Amino acid sequence: MKPLELSPEHFGVLAGDMVALSVEYLSALDARPIFPTTTGTETERLFAGEAPEHGMGDQAFDALREVIAHSRAQNGRFFGYVQGPGEPIAALGDFVASILTQNITAWRSSPAGVTIERTVVRWLAEAVGCHDFSGTLTGGGSAANLMGLAMARESRIPANDRGIYNAGAGVIYASEQVHMAVPKAVAMLGIGCENLHYVPCDDSYRMVPSALERAIRTDEAQGRKPIAVVVSAGTVNTGSIDPLSEIAVITRAHDLWLHVDGACGALAATAIPQKFDGSAQADSLSIDPHKWLYQPIDCGCLLYRDAGVARKT
Repeated sequence: MKPLELSPEHFGVLAGDMVALSVEYLSALDARPIFPTTTGTETERLFAGEAPEHGMGDQAFDALREVIAHSRAQNGRFFGYVQGPGEPIAALGDFVASILTQNITAWRSSPAGVTIERTVVRWLAEAVGCHDFSGTLTGGGSAANLMGLAMARESRIPANDRGIYNAGAGVIYASEQVHMAVPKAVAMLGIGCENLHYVPCDDSYRMVPSALERAIRTDEAQGRKPIAVVVSAGTVNTGSIDPLSEIAVITRAHDLWLHVDGACGALAATAIPQKFDGSAQADSLSIDPHKWLYQPIDCGCLLYRDAGVARKT
């Protein structure tokens, strides 16, 4: 048999072994310590070997028990990284998706996959009160924030063709509590972190709208070009939600793109929608199904109001 071929019978045996191992793991998940008994030296010894000269075949599974033993247990006692523990139905979906290995770039390359993604995105938009939005699934909230700010840049200072140098950098505003993904996105987009203005927060760690208004007016008076505001719908540090409706009024008055970083908390709108009033006034919004919806990492989503801007970006 050729190295890349596997008989259906052999595949069935291996898949059964993986299912049995997964069942064993899940049955003891609640009893596992949240951090394994291990060291950097030990994991290097176990997993940092040289690349094999020949394909490993089923021997690639031999180390799985060690992988499990040296992994964090995402059970009810693990509160780090703002993530859910995953859930078995989604894991099985991941398994089938890997078997189908579809290219979700266009309907013709995956008729079922593209239609399912569009449907899931619509469901997510409806769940957070953004009924007219479209969007795309992403590899996590950081990617969604990057894409949202790319749309913001292209809608206000188009740079895809001639570059950011000729367009002028523009200024983006965010609260002092903003997630680190936002300054990284600003840097990657060529806008530069010096053009990211941090707006003060109140005692509840929420952006102060009056301070935002002053910062925008100051920059405009100095000849700079404000282009976007990033608000947090649930910060990582405290879960605080910026005053979305008040800030939306300011962004409309100054014709700025409003991006909501909802990766941490926006899906809580399914339970307490009143806390997220104003989300539907955004131009783009990031959410993370791998947090509140327990999907396997990484599963993010970017929702946006104007599909034409998305296509142009």
